[in-house]
Amino acid sequence: MRYTCTLASIYMRHLSLVKSLSHLQEEQKHSEEVALDAVGIALTRGTLSEFFGGASSGRTSLALNLLAKLTALGEVCAVVDSCDAFDPCSAAKSGVTLDSLLWVRCGGNLEQAFTAADYLVQAKGFGAVWLNLGGLPMQKLRMVPRTYWYRYRTRIKETPTLFVVTSEEPVAGSAAHRSFEIVRKDTVWSGLGRYKLLREFHLGLYSRKHFYGPQTAAKIEFDYSDV
Repeated sequence: MRYTCTLASIYMRHLSLVKSLSHLQEEQKHSEEVALDAVGIALTRGTLSEFFGGASSGRTSLALNLLAKLTALGEVCAVVDSCDAFDPCSAAKSGVTLDSLLWVRCGGNLEQAFTAADYLVQAKGFGAVWLNLGGLPMQKLRMVPRTYWYRYRTRIKETPTLFVVTSEEPVAGSAAHRSFEIVRKDTVWSGLGRYKLLREFHLGLYSRKHFYGPQTAAKIEFDYSDV
């Protein structure tokens, strides 16, 4: 489902989509971490995590992998699409259940994107809130006060929500519980001749919270032949 970013209505009109907090808290007892098997990491509920890297680095694929896992479990998730870059066809091919996804389009408006994310994390019932900042000028993002990130961290603490941020460079600073840099390494194509299909790409995943250990080699594979 898709909604244009009208901030006054996001919080009031669409929270009926979200499971009750008490229900999700019961689920949280059994799953305080969500594993991303494709890259061998786990994200902790009630925390802020960021994935950053250049264009086509794979950060969007990782976010879709997370949404696919949570929506398959029946959880409702949200995407704050700052630059209208979200592609529902690719999301569906990645396994995301679109009926369980709230899509907020912000048309490149940075202030609306941050305000929308603020409303959504206050709802406390989403499995994940993905703030996609890809495409926004880094000069603007560097000017965002650090207090925004600490406010997000405080509001999702002790809730079942995963707050995930994707961008070209790290933006959340010490407010991020986990911070990963994604570097695209190798690309594998299928087919012969001039026209080929992307089969897979290999990623290097580097933790910027060094106490989490060494880098992880990752492989993500989706079939886009029908897109």
